[in-house]
Amino acid sequence: MKIDKLAAIVVSYHPDKAVLDRLLALLQPQVDFLILVDNGGAEDYKSIWSKESTRNIYIGFEKNLGLGYALNAGFKKAAELGAEYIGTFDQDSAPPVDMLGKLKLAHERLYSLGIKCAAVGPVFFDRRETAKVYFPFYIERNGHITTVSPQHCAEDIVETDALITSGMLVRADVWVSGVHYDDSLFVDYTDTEWCYRARSIGFKFYGCTKIEMGHAPSDSPPARILGFSFFRYSPLRRYYYFRNTVKFCMANYVSAAWKRRLLMGLALRFAVNLIIDEKKISSLRMMTKGIHHGLLRKSGEFVK
Repeated sequence: MKIDKLAAIVVSYHPDKAVLDRLLALLQPQVDFLILVDNGGAEDYKSIWSKESTRNIYIGFEKNLGLGYALNAGFKKAAELGAEYIGTFDQDSAPPVDMLGKLKLAHERLYSLGIKCAAVGPVFFDRRETAKVYFPFYIERNGHITTVSPQHCAEDIVETDALITSGMLVRADVWVSGVHYDDSLFVDYTDTEWCYRARSIGFKFYGCTKIEMGHAPSDSPPARILGFSFFRYSPLRRYYYFRNTVKFCMANYVSAAWKRRLLMGLALRFAVNLIIDEKKISSLRMMTKGIHHGLLRKSGEFVK
């Protein structure tokens, strides 16, 4: 009987070692291959892992080349090893011990229905908050964007327009077919842009409302204002977010409805960030520069 091999890719950048160790320990029993892609600060794992198991693979670079580059390197290695499903993770997530197996079953269920599914993912919540606040899924229907709240959803699998990197389980053949990550974005929107580009050629994405994962999506717990979540980031991350949002909205595979929503959201975030950010002047400067560079279609790592 054919056995579908599972791999997981963890992309790290100057990680909290205790948090990363916990994530790796949670993932190891779930996969055939565990690939750590080090964008800096995790060099010690190279020597440690080489002695532990051939199932653990370390990929490191001399400098941070960005999330897209790291994911592409991890997918290339996983595909070479024969993985058919590949989970992607940020360094600060905490998946349940049976999460990838459950996501794989969701994939197989969708496949049996003839659905061209590229990836599935769990519901996530900020693991640093006392009360669980689940982040919703979003789906556009007839020019309108609908919010799907997992806690109020009777269905266990729902279609969504995009998934976040961490916890996403991807069919390897999607990447092998040429749908690679855009490494020019460097960080923000790497996952969103990949999902939308895959959807533009017929793939679909699904969220599993009954599978949940703790995650830390920003530098500190989000500010919650009028029911909206606003992530707290450094001025540099503000630059990437604003630049890449503007660039993303210029793409021909992004609908008018999403362009309106994202640009309205950008204006709101511009105002709110000036309230919640500690380095307000630096944030203002970097957000403004990000918008300017986005309009100029600049890409890659920010250079002062």
